[in-house]
Amino acid sequence: MAQISFFHYIHRDSVLHRMDGRLKLICLLLVSLSASFASEWHNYLGALFITVIALILTKLPVNALLKEMKFFAAIIILVFIANAVSVPGDPIPNSLLTNISVQGITAGGRFAGRLIIILIACIVMTGTTPLLTLKNVIEWYLRPVPFIPEVQVATMINLTFVLLPVILDNYSEMMSAQRSRCIQLNRNPIRRVAYIVFPLLSRTIRRADEIVYAMEARCYCVERTRAVFKTNKVDWLIIAVCVVNLIYSVC
Repeated sequence: MAQISFFHYIHRDSVLHRMDGRLKLICLLLVSLSASFASEWHNYLGALFITVIALILTKLPVNALLKEMKFFAAIIILVFIANAVSVPGDPIPNSLLTNISVQGITAGGRFAGRLIIILIACIVMTGTTPLLTLKNVIEWYLRPVPFIPEVQVATMINLTFVLLPVILDNYSEMMSAQRSRCIQLNRNPIRRVAYIVFPLLSRTIRRADEIVYAMEARCYCVERTRAVFKTNKVDWLIIAVCVVNLIYSVC
């Protein structure tokens, strides 16, 4: 089985692993808002500094995570190039590409910075929070909202996070199997994609059916014991740092 670290919970003994899941979700929201509202480069550096420090504190396998960010790196580069080419402005002096402007590069860099910060924050969240805890947190926040079945909604979100790592695992395993069969020598790109997409879709649907059958076999119902959360001073200190960073990004 291929070993994938991306969007997986990895057990470690760290401050963020022991942090209350409710406050951790608020921190994710605050950091995402900080990246969205940032307008100057020093604002981005502040949010990036916090997320990188958080990633280091989690003791997650950073090298493995960087290797598995190839897909997102391609998206970030594509977004940067699209902004650099499409945004009008002052041309770059002595540049061979006349359709690239200084304002376009700036806009592309800012958009790419937002994506990187939010991506690292999501990695920290999923890597330090078990799926059951995440489900309980979502259910806790939705409980006061009227006319919303909080247990069903939390379960659906939880199953989404369950299937996402499964898809990544299956994709990595199938790519290794296809490379061992020299699929890269096939010059037809449509056929190469078909060799991956259809088996991956079939295995994902089969895995979803297995999860449904397992839940039915265990007599799953919405009447369950509610989770108990505990906070400490370190959790509130982390929240305060995220709030200060948000104010710094807005101002």
